[in-house]
Amino acid sequence: MLKELTFDTGEVILNYAEGPASGSPLVLLHGFTGRWQGFLPLLPVLSLRWHVYAPDYRGHGKSDRVPGKYLPDDFVSDLVAFLERQVGEPAVILGHSYGALFALRLAERLPDAVRALIFGDISLSAETAAARPENLESWAMMRQLAGWEGPIQELTKKLAAFPVPGQDPPVTYGELPDVHLVELREWARSLMQLDPGVTESHAGGRREEFIEAFNFKSLLSAVSCPVLLLQGEPSQGAIMTDADVDYGMALLAEAYHVQIEDTDHGLGMNNWEVAPLLRALISFLESL
Repeated sequence: MLKELTFDTGEVILNYAEGPASGSPLVLLHGFTGRWQGFLPLLPVLSLRWHVYAPDYRGHGKSDRVPGKYLPDDFVSDLVAFLERQVGEPAVILGHSYGALFALRLAERLPDAVRALIFGDISLSAETAAARPENLESWAMMRQLAGWEGPIQELTKKLAAFPVPGQDPPVTYGELPDVHLVELREWARSLMQLDPGVTESHAGGRREEFIEAFNFKSLLSAVSCPVLLLQGEPSQGAIMTDADVDYGMALLAEAYHVQIEDTDHGLGMNNWEVAPLLRALISFLESL
């Protein structure tokens, strides 16, 4: 049975979900501005043979808000404390999007506590990260709507009417054929539980400052545990490029790559089409 609990890092109270002790620890790190519920499509299967932990970062979900302290080192320090004092034994870490970068930093800080890494669709070099469009309009929208205190149905309607970045001709989220209003309502709930300060660097056009905290070459080269690279379809909006895959495979000591076909950045989690993703995850996890 999945439980929702809290953990005191000494600086903040983190909210987290924990599954039954069905096996070795598996820590799930969600994307930036998300919350642990983003992994719900995977949890029924992963919880069968793994002891799953899924924390909300500071400023996200039900975790504490810490104004002015939303830099990578702040997030990683919380996760170090969580691994050392709550998990307490070597764990596999699955990070999606920015969660993958936090996982990479954890492997640097606590190499003996990280049994294996799974990177879900994220840039793996400064060059590919810098080449991605910043989508400042989307970040400005999230900064404006984060912490929304009105009715959730009103926020859901606002998200449905918002233009999807990079679409020509223009299309709104509500017009996408594979997006339902109930999914936008879930996005709305995540935004309602998000501290607007989390988005400041990105909405202010300072994404590069955030990325500079990750020395990709040094971090990737230092990882000695097995690593699985999960890539979506760049043509559908996924972030990890073929160049990222080549770069990571060249620097990592033991790396494997799976492309989850016909998926965007969410790798199938957004629309619960997760069978291909679970196939890759289970095959890798059972090999450890």
